[in-house]
Amino acid sequence: MAGPWTVMSVNTQYGGRFDSDGRPVDRWGPIADAIASVEPHILLAQELTGWGHDPRLHAAAERSLQRRGWPLRFLVAPSATGFHTAVAYQPEVLCWRQYETKYAHLTDNGYGVAVLADVDADEDEPGLTVISAHLSAYSTQAAAQEAQRMAVRLHRYGGRGILGGDINNMPLGDREPDWAAVPPYNRSARCLPRTGPDEPWRGNRAVGEVLANAGLVDVAAHLADTQHRPELRAATGRGRVRVDQYHVTEPLRDALLDYERLPGLSDHDAIVMRLDSARLGAARVWD
Repeated sequence: MAGPWTVMSVNTQYGGRFDSDGRPVDRWGPIADAIASVEPHILLAQELTGWGHDPRLHAAAERSLQRRGWPLRFLVAPSATGFHTAVAYQPEVLCWRQYETKYAHLTDNGYGVAVLADVDADEDEPGLTVISAHLSAYSTQAAAQEAQRMAVRLHRYGGRGILGGDINNMPLGDREPDWAAVPPYNRSARCLPRTGPDEPWRGNRAVGEVLANAGLVDVAAHLADTQHRPELRAATGRGRVRVDQYHVTEPLRDALLDYERLPGLSDHDAIVMRLDSARLGAARVWD
């Protein structure tokens, strides 16, 4: 399908089924309503708690979207913490060629590398590589190592790639938040060390540097600068940081059309981007 593709990412907060104490809640219904309203061709989901040991949750999510008129098929990654990530795709438009999870155990929350293609594409036509990321919330250094691994795999299958999700760290170029208003556990994970109590807090941007060094484009930042819309850099989580992000490989830069936040679905804003599949740059296989 040549034309606009819509990509949505949402941290569901315990799958939309539980609160932080493990008590049942029902946030999945509103999440599914929002997904069906956006009509994403690709969905990146994080924190799908319980999906690894109870496939009924996975099945129920697919049925709920089918009933709402926007079916998606989920490719779920293994996760040592149980905070599963998934890449979902709209089967009338896209199909999957590969789903690589062999390095999932080397990250806190796991991940998979999905290679998607237009349903009408020739088999030798390059696909689109997609990773739903949920980087470590406890250490910028650990998250940066996870980002390095994911960036390598993103380039592996033709170089047309999208990495998106809960990056959990400060991106490059955004203003410092009011760190005094940020919970101390978030400051310890997301800020540079201080030499004394009077030194101001500064965000640790090591993850953003890793992704930029890998040749990836921060979608919200790029569109904020090129479209003169600084509001696109707004925070997406309760920690006052734009932790939910999309980063794409260079062949997707000129295909980017728009980006927006959707608040209120969980403790994170959902984020949506749109790209013109007819303007994708040439694929590249690195030796």
